[in-house]
Amino acid sequence: MQPAEQDPVSQGKTFPADWQAAIHLAVSYHPSISSSIATLESAGFGIDAASAGYLPTIKAGITSGRQQDEGSGQIATVGLSQMLYDFGKTGSAVDQSSAKYMRQQATVLLQIDTIIQQTALALNEVYRYSQLIDNNKKNIKSLRDILKLTQMRADAGASTRVDPVQALARIEAAEALQQEMEIKLQQNKDHLQLLLGQPVAERHLSALMDLQPLIERQSKRIDLNRNPTILVAQADLAIAQAELRSYKAQRYPTLSLEANTNKYVGDIANYQTRSQYQNVYLSLNSTLYQGGALMAQESASARALEAARATIASKKLELTVQQRNYFQSVNGLNGNISLLTKRMKSITETRVLYREQYLSLGNRNALDLLNAEQEISRAEQDLINARRDLWASALNYIVLAGMARDTFDFNNQVVQGLRITP
Repeated sequence: MQPAEQDPVSQGKTFPADWQAAIHLAVSYHPSISSSIATLESAGFGIDAASAGYLPTIKAGITSGRQQDEGSGQIATVGLSQMLYDFGKTGSAVDQSSAKYMRQQATVLLQIDTIIQQTALALNEVYRYSQLIDNNKKNIKSLRDILKLTQMRADAGASTRVDPVQALARIEAAEALQQEMEIKLQQNKDHLQLLLGQPVAERHLSALMDLQPLIERQSKRIDLNRNPTILVAQADLAIAQAELRSYKAQRYPTLSLEANTNKYVGDIANYQTRSQYQNVYLSLNSTLYQGGALMAQESASARALEAARATIASKKLELTVQQRNYFQSVNGLNGNISLLTKRMKSITETRVLYREQYLSLGNRNALDLLNAEQEISRAEQDLINARRDLWASALNYIVLAGMARDTFDFNNQVVQGLRITP
């Protein structure tokens, strides 16, 4: 990840033309990503602060007051201290800060993947209910056609008045369902609006990207180390290792080179043979006793290291179970879609036959026609839901595999001033 100029996508406030542009807009806007990036920049300064331990320290000071019987005055001091060897204290501090930076990098990637997933799923739901509403409108139109047909036959005395009443009841039920679907669509648009930071256009979204080829190429082989959740856990392990090294290094002394120059100022200078003098010496410092604090900290750090290792294993096991569930869901929904497609074909043929029999032979009643239309609408609805569920499962699989940023073209792109590198 590298700082970069502001992402041009975030500067525009027009709703994107397609779903992929909407995902980019959400990632460029969402404040949770801004917060993660700001924390990442802060962690970068932590590395600089820890690395400063390798550099010399320059101090200056002045003391004032009475110096024994020699009168009053001041002693101005300028000193330089350079650490020569500290048994890894500074190195472990740098490693710990670097691991924290790596953890925050993984957190940024995790947050980006989360927003990609949430936005894509929200788009999928908007697309789902848009298709369901279109399907229900076709159903209402077909029912109205049957209503006209039954009214004509009832007026001609070829059937009873019950047939139009039944058709009208089906239309009213379909219209009630239409209102429910429109409410669901608006709710999902509101959710999408929160992710995008602006109103969602009324026009239909473009068809969603086909994720099946990615799933087929990936098969069951997933490198879980690409998942940001695992990257965060691995960074926690590196932090615990560096922390343990730091506490172990505290047992040993620190060797430093000290140099300073001192100058007498005021009345006291009159009693000195030289008004200025210098010192150069080696300093070896060590804390001999801390009340057992160091031993306790080292023990706690060792347990934290064990916990970090166990967390990685636990997360990998959890993700493996999720991956298998998503993979089985994709395979199952593919089979279900195949069956539903065949069902649609047979029901459509049945509808044609029922209408012919109703009009010419008279051995079918209006209820048969209405039931056939209802079956077709339900079959189409089931097919729409299965396809949207399949897309959602495929998306979740891709996010879990750590492929979301590559799939939706975020690698080597600028996200809120930060360039994402694969």
